[in-house]
Amino acid sequence: MSPKSKDKIQIQFVGEAASEVTGSCIWVKTPHIEFLIECGLYQSSGNILSEYKINNAPFKFKPKNISYVFGCHCHGDHILRIPLLFKRGMRAPVIMPAGSAPIAQILMEDSARIMACDALDLSKQYGREYAPIYTQDHVDMCMAYLREYPMGEIIQLDEYVKFRFVPSGHIMNAAQIEIFVTEGNITKTIAYTSDLGNTHIKPYYANDFEPIHKANIFIGETTYGGEHRIATQRVRNKDLQKLKSVIENTCQNDRGRVLIPCFANSRSQVMLTHLYDMFGEDPSFKVPVLFDTPMGVRVCEAYRRLLTGEDAKKWDKVLQWPNIKFITDPMESKAWQNDDNPAVIISSSGMLTHGRSRAYAKALLGDSRNVIAFCGFSVDNSLASIIKEGKVKTIKLGGKRVANRCRVVDLHSFTSHAQRDELLNYYSNVDCEKVLLVHGDMDSKREFAIDLEQEISKKDKTSKVVCVNKSYMLGL
Repeated sequence: MSPKSKDKIQIQFVGEAASEVTGSCIWVKTPHIEFLIECGLYQSSGNILSEYKINNAPFKFKPKNISYVFGCHCHGDHILRIPLLFKRGMRAPVIMPAGSAPIAQILMEDSARIMACDALDLSKQYGREYAPIYTQDHVDMCMAYLREYPMGEIIQLDEYVKFRFVPSGHIMNAAQIEIFVTEGNITKTIAYTSDLGNTHIKPYYANDFEPIHKANIFIGETTYGGEHRIATQRVRNKDLQKLKSVIENTCQNDRGRVLIPCFANSRSQVMLTHLYDMFGEDPSFKVPVLFDTPMGVRVCEAYRRLLTGEDAKKWDKVLQWPNIKFITDPMESKAWQNDDNPAVIISSSGMLTHGRSRAYAKALLGDSRNVIAFCGFSVDNSLASIIKEGKVKTIKLGGKRVANRCRVVDLHSFTSHAQRDELLNYYSNVDCEKVLLVHGDMDSKREFAIDLEQEISKKDKTSKVVCVNKSYMLGL
């Protein structure tokens, strides 16, 4: 769809998340101003070359023309392409919810490090020079332009744009956003959910979700729009009971090890807290809990500074648990990877595509006493999904075939995303002209859209539902 010439506000979906789960970027253009709603990395199955080409591709817009970038929360597929904008000439404020800067800096610095390693690997593999997508210098530049604003307040940026962050309940300091764009004597409201939290389960360290009630255009995520299993508190309780039993049987009875692959930001801190809830007050539990993710350790330190009230008290108790061993040194990590003694290991990345969790998986896979406990989404063909499926007898890791003998536990309730029923209820209650669906594969979006249209009709509303793709443009 192309906007009409009379339309003064144009919206174009220029990130991969227009038709897939990751890679958020929405470009809004008026006669007077251009801005972006997020700019995140495309993250797939770990194919370095494919991801490099997509994330290093030219932008559809001129970065130097961008006046603002809004980042709603600190996840890589929402903000980690922003330093590339600075590499390519943008000099505009990066606007995020209060408390975001310390975590954003950690993620961006780690991303720059990974990009340097990936560029080196690609250069060796293909015999030509691949430059990093961006470097620490661009991260530093980005951080100099990052501005934090409080949740819930309407902020006037200039005569054309004002905005309000609205709690999303996803992770710490995560937000939805309402952007009010004025052209002439007309103001239009663009609302965007970014990622929404699961309201069926009260998460650790996240704010409470608040709905947006009205907008001209409502842009909503559909990560779990096609997933009919619902993660409720009852399911969570069963998962926690299962995990506790697995750890006790594996580590205390079988003398094996349990690996919990986790994303370094938020998920690893939440899982560490659950382990404390299970065993922190039990003096008979002597099994070491290895927190082996350097970036995750930095996030843990940032949590200590950022959390307040009861959350801060809880986190302090977790950090003081004697069983926890925070590991950053590579040699210490390798020593634990080669140690056969019982241990519970939290390590990133969650999909085993990068990081030390991949090395631990290589060490654990060949022994049937060990367990890998997955607690998050895995894209198709990632190492995590291959292990979960259990269809292959050996897996290639580090250039060698490793026997696939260890046991697997898949915990379904630990997603930090809103569930299908919540999305249907929320989106059908918004007063808007159109609901634009993003952050989901096209098949699941189409299925979700049919049910959403029915819910909207039941409530006597007339909102049109659109499954956007990267060619979709909208004029207001």
